[in-house]
Amino acid sequence: MSAIRPDFDMFAERADDYGAHWAARILGRIAQQRRPPREWPGTIDEARRVVETFAGRTAFVDRERLAAIVQHSARGNWSETLRAGRDHAREKR
Repeated sequence: MSAIRPDFDMFAERADDYGAHWAARILGRIAQQRRPPREWPGTIDEARRVVETFAGRTAFVDRERLAAIVQHSARGNWSETLRAGRDHAREKR
């Protein structure tokens, strides 16, 4: 197994942030038009495009790992936000 380079940690943190922002942006867009789906609608190909915006010059293997981080972060934030919304709606009843 290869050692992780110090700059990868910085990119990984950025990937986590970008995933959270991506989920918030998509949720905002979808929620204006209809009820959002329960499952995160983003794809790994879209996550790869997100990675290209901040780490396009890194090695392919690193970009793939970063795309997985972006996707994981977006999926987690999506679920958390929907759960918080449902909890808030229950409290209002």
